[in-house]
Parts: sequence; C-alpha cells; structure tokens
Amino acid sequence: MSFHAAPSAAAAAMPAQAHAELNAEVRRLGLLAPHPVPDDQAIPAPKPARTRSGLVAWRLKRVLSFMEEHYWEPVTLAEMARVAGLSRMHFAAQFRISTGAKPHEYLLRLRVERAQKLMMESDEPLAQVAFSVGFQTQAHFTTVFRRFAATTPHRWRSEQMARTPRGGAAPRALGSAHQA
Repeated sequence: MSFHAAPSAAAAAMPAQAHAELNAEVRRLGLLAPHPVPDDQAIPAPKPARTRSGLVAWRLKRVLSFMEEHYWEPVTLAEMARVAGLSRMHFAAQFRISTGAKPHEYLLRLRVERAQKLMMESDEPLAQVAFSVGFQTQAHFTTVFRRFAATTPHRWRSEQMARTPRGGAAPRALGSAHQA
C-alpha cells in the first residue's frame, strides 16, 4: 500500500532516490499501517456455522411413508417436498442430512429392495419385475441394480436360488433403504 499525498515543499526539494528510500523505510517500520477502526464501525465476526440436524422426525416419517406407498410410481422431488411441507432444495438438503442419501437415490434403493423381494417370491421375468417396481426399462433397472447390489439382477436371482431352495430361509437382500 503506498501513501499518496500532495508533495510538500520539503519533499519536492528532496532527490527522488532519497524520497523512495524514505518511503520504503516508513513502510518497513509500519508507520503507514491502517488506522484502527472504532468498535462501532468494525466488521462483525462471522457467526458460527449452524449445526445441521436434518428433517424433524415427523417430516421424515411422512416422506418415508409416502415413498413406501408410491415407490412404483414416478415420484418427483417436488412431490416429496410437498409431503414434507418444504421447498424442493431445502427438503433435498435436509433429507440428505437425515438419511445420508439423496431423495432419488433413496427411492431407487427402495425399488431395488422391492425387486429383490419379487425376484425371490415369483418367477416373473426380470423385465416385468423392473416395470412393477417403477423402472421404465429393464436396462435402467439393471444399471441401478448393479450399482446397489454389485451384480446384475439375473445373476443375483440365480445365486439366491442356488443358495436357498423355495420355502427355505430368507435370502440375503440388499439391506434396508432406511440404512442408506
């Protein structure tokens, strides 16, 4: 920061090099430091960040119930936010804090869990299973299923059938969407 003031008669008489040296020494000593700001004009300290607690229990319960009841339908973020009584963006952020998953990811996980149950309880073709849990195409179902179960639906069904004969113990499912 340089100090630009109207040159005084003494400064005008001073050679340029001596003036530059004096300016450098003043800056080095901190004599041109900014003046302290009075307390009434000081910039307030930043407020501590709010702790994020997520959705309150009753809102989360309403949204999760809504998802359970409508998982096979095309559910939008706006619908879920409306059920929670919040704006879309606020709902999405609060839902993620509460569950650890984005609303759409949670819904997809729920659909995959329902598909796993259907695959074990029936011999329906995988395309029909996909449609019945809300996927528009079998390809999308396979992609999402692979993301959550680390294998394809066909391979998962084959492995589960090989491990557990019909009527036996329950198969190892993906896990609850509530653990997302």
